Amino acid sequence: MAAQNRGTWERPVRPPLLRALRYALMLRCPNCHQGRLFRGWINRMFRRCPHCGLSYFREPGYYLGGMIITYILAVIVLIGVYLAALLLPGTPVTAFSDNEKFALWILFTIVLTLLFVRPSYSIWLALDFWLDPWEPGEPTETS
Repeated sequence: MAAQNRGTWERPVRPPLLRALRYALMLRCPNCHQGRLFRGWINRMFRRCPHCGLSYFREPGYYLGGMIITYILAVIVLIGVYLAALLLPGTPVTAFSDNEKFALWILFTIVLTLLFVRPSYSIWLALDFWLDPWEPGEPTETS
C-alpha cells in the first residue's frame, strides 16, 4: 500500500524513464537499484528483491510481456541479419545447403532468445514499475 498522509494517498516518486531503463539493462531491482533480479539459469528470477523485498511476481503469467519483448527483439535482429545476408553477395552462408542454412538459422534464433531473455524480463518489470510503482511490502496475488 502507498503511504497515507493526512487522508490523501501519496504515490511513490516515479524515477526518470532513462534511469529506470538503465537499471533494467543492468538487471537490478526497479525500486532500490541494488538487488539482483536473476539467479542461476537463464530466466530463473528471485521471488523478491534480496535487498528491499520488492515482489518481482505481481500475478500469474506476469512475464508474458517479457516473452513478447524477447520475441520482438529476436525477430528484429533475425530480419536484419537475413536482409544483410541477401544484400551482400558472396557471403559464406551461400556455400551451405538449404538444410544447413535452416539449421544455422534455428541455432542463431535459439542463441538470440537466450541472450535477450534476461534483459527483456528486466525491461518488462522496470516499465511496469515505472508506470505504476508498488511498495515492497504490498501483497501480490502470488504472495
